[in-house]
Amino acid sequence: MNFARQSDLVNQTKISSPCISLIGCGAIGSTVAMALVKMGVNNFILYDEDGVDEINLPNQMYRTKDLGKFKAEALEEIIKEYNDKVMVSAHNCHYTDQPLSIIVIVCTDSMYSRKLVWKEFQNQVQAQVLIEARMGAEEGQIYTIHKSMGISGVLTVENFDFYTERLYSDEQANPAPCTAKAIIYNVFMIASLVCRAFKAVVHNELFPREVVFGISNIHKYSFQIRD
Repeated sequence: MNFARQSDLVNQTKISSPCISLIGCGAIGSTVAMALVKMGVNNFILYDEDGVDEINLPNQMYRTKDLGKFKAEALEEIIKEYNDKVMVSAHNCHYTDQPLSIIVIVCTDSMYSRKLVWKEFQNQVQAQVLIEARMGAEEGQIYTIHKSMGISGVLTVENFDFYTERLYSDEQANPAPCTAKAIIYNVFMIASLVCRAFKAVVHNELFPREVVFGISNIHKYSFQIRD
């Protein structure tokens, strides 16, 4: 790929260097992966146990020819169609306790899975940044949590408490009915913020720990940012 048109926006070496553990390859995960590859990310580890179903096609990056495939394997194929030099390790399973990369992006759809990743993120010294995204209907939340830069592998108490308090029950996290869970323009919006958080991480820029938005009323867009 020729990245000339973004050369003044990102440092291509910094963008391409880290390996990303992407946990969850559904609506947000597949879209984030597509965008990150086009930004120049070269190394992914993918986790998702689900297969591609017709219900996924309107709001995920999968194609009709992917129907019946595991999402992780289908996403690997899509990534390599964009750039066949990208290294991808696809795992057709739940994430449990496998080694995490320095940067972890969580795009699962349950609090149980988020809590499991959070536990492993705390325990694995090499994992340093967690970016987590969630959505429902026309709303989204993005969390960017750093471990302490002063003590390797140790979370500050402030960051630990901040994120732990936001791991609610599944009912509290996404009370929307099944027919209002996801729509593609909201997926794109969340994925763009995840990618912006990733850029901030690799460039050592400040980025808020929490971004919450709602776009259900075009006259009352709402954004809340907590540093």
